[in-house]
Amino acid sequence: MKGLRMTIAKHTVSTILDTLGENDFVNIIAYNDYIHYIEPCFKGILVQADRDNREHFKQLVDELMVKGVGVVDRALREAFQILQQFQEAGQGSLCNQAIMLITDGAVEDYEPVLEKYNWPDRKVRVFTYLIGREVSFADRLKWIACNNKGYYTQISTLADAQENVMEYLHVLSRPMVINHDHDITWTEAYIDILHPQAQSLALLTTVAMPVFSKKNETRSHGILLGVVGSDVALRELMKLAPRYKLGVHGYAFLNTNNGYILSHPDLRPLYREGKKLKPKPNYNSVDLSEVEWEDQAGMLRTAMINGETGSLSMDVKVPLDRGVSAPGKG
Repeated sequence: MKGLRMTIAKHTVSTILDTLGENDFVNIIAYNDYIHYIEPCFKGILVQADRDNREHFKQLVDELMVKGVGVVDRALREAFQILQQFQEAGQGSLCNQAIMLITDGAVEDYEPVLEKYNWPDRKVRVFTYLIGREVSFADRLKWIACNNKGYYTQISTLADAQENVMEYLHVLSRPMVINHDHDITWTEAYIDILHPQAQSLALLTTVAMPVFSKKNETRSHGILLGVVGSDVALRELMKLAPRYKLGVHGYAFLNTNNGYILSHPDLRPLYREGKKLKPKPNYNSVDLSEVEWEDQAGMLRTAMINGETGSLSMDVKVPLDRGVSAPGKG
């Protein structure tokens, strides 16, 4: 894979990474005569697809060099083993599992690997992306995708990548569409203009849910029409916990199911540059543990991520004037 095909392949990987979020887990394996993880520190595991990891992967993908001939079956074997280990250990998102195979050719159908690791249950979906204009390998890659609940697509130009990559989302959503599971999703915090006239920046979140086709003749096809969402100012949500109900030293805060802060009195998402306020680069990936210094590791954070209700009492650390920490009650 050289020249334009390599450029298209790298762009395809980056486009796939852009479709992932903090509820997803990912890794990238490069392969030729042997396999190697593009980030050696992540060997044999899946990592959370947060912004830092996605950007790190993109940079490493951009630096990939052509070397040798691609041996696909070893890469497939390694990918299946990682997914199997994570599933058995109850790690990751515990939802859909998928392998994206990006290649400019396949000389066999790799039936022994698929039979050993994925059949008959086919728990892992395999999506195949054929890079370039060559069509002689199309039938094999179609066979791999169709026999593993995936989807085949050919990407001939850079302009094709965005549209073709998005097809896998429709395939993954079909069971949800058929069952009409209207899951509601809240996004991480982001900064936007709340009132166009005032041009004031504020922290917002978006609540969204899928929109399905309800026609009986299309129900078995699982057609996802789109997503509907509404922006919500976090200051409006915080009004549900008014200060007068919390006491003199009380305060309320919000965090996501990944432990990242949505709203907190100690969160400082903006900085001033001249006369303008600008958002800090990683303001929406500040972990709760960075501002709530628990004396017992992660007790409150774990309880909130797990959606537990009720109350608890615990020791916390509070800063003193000279920067020395001391235990306190929270």
